[in-house]
Amino acid sequence: MIDLKNLRQELIESGLTTQEAEEKLKQFGKNELPEGRKETLLQKFINQFKNFLIIILIFASIISAFFGEFVDSIVILAIVILNAILGVIQEQRAENALEKVKKLTSPTSTVLRDGKITKIPSNEIVPSDILLLEAGDKVQADGIVVKEVSLFVDESMLTGESVPVKKNSCLGEITEDCKVYMGTTVVKGKARVLVTETGINTQLGKIATKISETKKEKTPLEVQLDNIGKLLGILFLIVSAIIFMLGWLRGGKILDMLLTSVSLAVAAIPEGLPAVVTIVLAIGVFEMAKRNAVIRNLPAVETLGAVTYICTDKTGTLTQNKMKIVAVFEDGKINSELNISERLKRAMILCNDAEKDRGDPTEIALIDFIDDKEIREVRSKFERISEIPFTSESKRMTTIHKFGNEYLVVSKGASEVILELSKFAKIDSKIVELSIEKKQELLKIVEENAAKGLRILAFADKIIPNLHEATEENLVFLGFVMMKDPLRMEVKDAIDKCRSAGIRPVMITGDHPITAYAIAKELDFPEGEVLTSSDLENISDDELTKIVENVSIFARINPLDKLRIVEALQKKNEVVAMTGDGVNDAPALKKADIGVSMGLTGTEVAKEASDMVLLDDNFATLVSAVFQGRTIFENIRKFIVYLLSCNIAEVMIMFFALLLGYPPPLLPLHLLWLNLVTDSFPALALGMEKGEEDLMKKPPRRKKEPILTRYHYGIIITQSIAITLSTLLGFILSYKRTGNLDEARTIAYMVLVISELLRAYSGRSFEGYLFKIGVFSNMFMNFSFVFGIILLLATIYVPQLRFIFKNTLPTVLESLDILLLAFIPFVISEVSKIIRKDEYGR
Repeated sequence: MIDLKNLRQELIESGLTTQEAEEKLKQFGKNELPEGRKETLLQKFINQFKNFLIIILIFASIISAFFGEFVDSIVILAIVILNAILGVIQEQRAENALEKVKKLTSPTSTVLRDGKITKIPSNEIVPSDILLLEAGDKVQADGIVVKEVSLFVDESMLTGESVPVKKNSCLGEITEDCKVYMGTTVVKGKARVLVTETGINTQLGKIATKISETKKEKTPLEVQLDNIGKLLGILFLIVSAIIFMLGWLRGGKILDMLLTSVSLAVAAIPEGLPAVVTIVLAIGVFEMAKRNAVIRNLPAVETLGAVTYICTDKTGTLTQNKMKIVAVFEDGKINSELNISERLKRAMILCNDAEKDRGDPTEIALIDFIDDKEIREVRSKFERISEIPFTSESKRMTTIHKFGNEYLVVSKGASEVILELSKFAKIDSKIVELSIEKKQELLKIVEENAAKGLRILAFADKIIPNLHEATEENLVFLGFVMMKDPLRMEVKDAIDKCRSAGIRPVMITGDHPITAYAIAKELDFPEGEVLTSSDLENISDDELTKIVENVSIFARINPLDKLRIVEALQKKNEVVAMTGDGVNDAPALKKADIGVSMGLTGTEVAKEASDMVLLDDNFATLVSAVFQGRTIFENIRKFIVYLLSCNIAEVMIMFFALLLGYPPPLLPLHLLWLNLVTDSFPALALGMEKGEEDLMKKPPRRKKEPILTRYHYGIIITQSIAITLSTLLGFILSYKRTGNLDEARTIAYMVLVISELLRAYSGRSFEGYLFKIGVFSNMFMNFSFVFGIILLLATIYVPQLRFIFKNTLPTVLESLDILLLAFIPFVISEVSKIIRKDEYGR
């Protein structure tokens, strides 16, 4: 039990020292909840053999050894083990990549350390840390409140009660109303919390230890791939069974045909597809993070390529969020020299939570030009005793300060809100009553300057004799502060990219409609209507759905209106990316197809509700993420199309050869080795292809569009047939010419391997010609090709391997024939791109 009476005041004001924190971290461990047990490498290796076809293959190889075919049996088992090792490596790579992504999205917390306000990873919080909380923060440890201002916490995730709970400072005895718990959310106010428990010792930690590990949900893409895999699996198994029967009926040995048909099924069924997809997604996500876009869950990458609407904040996203005062309206006139009266300057200092080196950019701008000594003197003379924090709904902040026996009330906020609360005004150094006509004149001044793209804050104050008097009524209007937030230079280009990519950007801001319109015009936003929260109050959901696609700007918007905007667009079958940073943005971020939170200004609640975090709060980064998302999804399509075209060709080669009365063109070892050479590294290389230049000149993918469309199946069929014909042609011509089955099989084997490796090169783009995108621009593809050729040549020119694989040494003329035949599918692929461009208008 903590003794609050003896609690060091120094600790509350300065926090732990770095050394104390390090010692406590060693003592108590990291502030993390227990994770479910992970499989060991041995378990992963054993799992590779829990496949019906692999078990049959192993069983068949054992029988083969029993009948004296020791070499074949040992080599088959060796290839199976090699494939299992490769499977484990792929699985481990996927896990490692996902772990990196997880670390990128780990939360941070604000604490006092060495007397300074510091942001640290939440897992480094230790007992006795002083945690600083404000609206939108997720509480990352258990603790007791030692200071608070209007603190309300949502504890629904622990109690099920949705109404926020008021929390008070612990002044003596520790009671339930002064405790906060890990996992809860601050919905209003601010506080200093003394951390009492971390990690598994928290209330949430105790619950987590009792809950068994939940099963990982599959992404929509993984579900689609599972369905494709199952369909192909059944199809290939049927064809393999037919091949077994055909071979046996034509006089083949049962054991040989069993090995052949099972090896074919193992090579043809793309069982490694989900693992490769996971690796490519995770690596792609990590690459996106390097460009300041952190994806919090993998399905978001799938959705990015389908985005049709980007609903974006203005401040900090379209602009630099580097506010600077350009003028002040006071005493009935605009002053650009910043000769501000002491009374207005006092209001700017007092109704302000910022310091010059930290805080909200708008609040920093209000005091940036004032001397530090003056700031300290004003704040020490007028002690803040209470405040009403700014909210998106109230659009104002009010602070109350004690001086002598009286109290000073200061308010700042949106012009119309402050003027509504003001009964008087300071004009020509006199306090006069503020008439309705005068308010209209003042609002006209606001509109005129907002049209120049200026952001305008109004200030008011009053002195009251006691705290019983109404705080925010009958204020004295002091003036307007006019600020400019420069546009981000790269945003205009990003807007143009949106336009060419079929994506409509929409501005959603709390600023004045005229300010928002001026910014939108400067950025060449699409033409459209401007709506405010007041307009939305008079529009039904059905009416909003009808007109929402004609609106380009939503101004003076409450966060909860964002939810209505998202729902209206989704009813029109639009795929919506929505940005947000506040606690009240969370519902809209969750509802949006892609919720995007701000990394610099966003609250932890907003980040947790989002699918993506922009580390630099930049609209251009979001547009770049859409490009990366399209690239990743297109690359996944490329390697799926590549794998299926190769695997279907392998089945067709065996099937049609037997149907035409020939022996199997490939031995079981050929098929298994082929699987090792062509199914792993080239597929991964395709997944790492750079985005094509014209990707953002195409319309977004349809929301329900499957991973493979008629267009892609056309490519698969064309290439499968081309590879099949080339391989069979080489096999049949050689067999008829020489009558040597081993020689004919060697040619078929070499043609197939080389054609599939060349197929990977051509598959780097569905429309772009290889020599245009650059033969050597994908280094991993070059490595895969060279590695594949080395593995192929090893089975031809290494005598021991040549004997095991029953290969022969090709002559010079045969080598030329092999190369010629292997290049035929590649040439067909490149030529067919011209036909596809004409047919599909791509």
